[in-house]
Amino acid sequence: MSGHSKWAKIKRQKGITDQKRGALFTKLGRNITMSVKEGGPDSDSNFSLRLAIDKAKIVNMPSDNIERAIKKASGVDEKITVQRTSYEAIAHNGVALIIDCQTDNTNRTVSEIKNILDKGGAKLASIGSISWQFNEIGYIELRPSKLKKSEKYGVEDKYLAVNIDELQMELMEIEGIIDISESKSEDEEGNRFKVLEIFTDKNSFVKVVKKLFSKQLQIISYELIKKAKDIVNIEPDYLKKIIGLVENLEELEDVYSVWLNIK
Repeated sequence: MSGHSKWAKIKRQKGITDQKRGALFTKLGRNITMSVKEGGPDSDSNFSLRLAIDKAKIVNMPSDNIERAIKKASGVDEKITVQRTSYEAIAHNGVALIIDCQTDNTNRTVSEIKNILDKGGAKLASIGSISWQFNEIGYIELRPSKLKKSEKYGVEDKYLAVNIDELQMELMEIEGIIDISESKSEDEEGNRFKVLEIFTDKNSFVKVVKKLFSKQLQIISYELIKKAKDIVNIEPDYLKKIIGLVENLEELEDVYSVWLNIK
């Protein structure tokens, strides 16, 4: 529920409808366009764009869609009216939400969000009353494997497993990494495997990601997340209600990410 590894989880979902996939591509396309607008069309120098493109690739967004989103922001005559904005909300039992949006009409967006919150027993909060409860940090999901270059022509390179304990010790030497934990993930076929969840301070995120790529490690996903300073524990029945509320929010075209202070 904290939001990290969201895009990798979406990729693993079975039976996602064409309508939902189309809505997802629209959100990712907007994110790419906004990243180009903010930092230029070169993903080598614009890390935000590289991150946006990689998120799109995780869920198999077609290359043509990615190129169109880049060109949309690069066009001389193209006027980009989409902007990033965030809303804060509070529910029962101390559950707090931050709702990150990409919208071309804030009046429409806030109206749609308020309607869903009202139906879900939550309400909008004043600016700053919730955001202080979260820290923006870097998140990287890593499979304990390193790329092995093939010595034979025509044979693909492949990732080989490495000792997870030794890898953790190696990674903790990298400046900017603040925490590492073991977890489980699964591929599209449902096969489960161990992963390392790596957390970095915000300012070191780009440097750490580049360092991990240079070590030819198998990175599954990486993004900036908003992690709650304190976690609220709630009853299972109310948790189901909150999950439903978040799902309804995320179905809105303007909503990009929802962050909470529950597990």
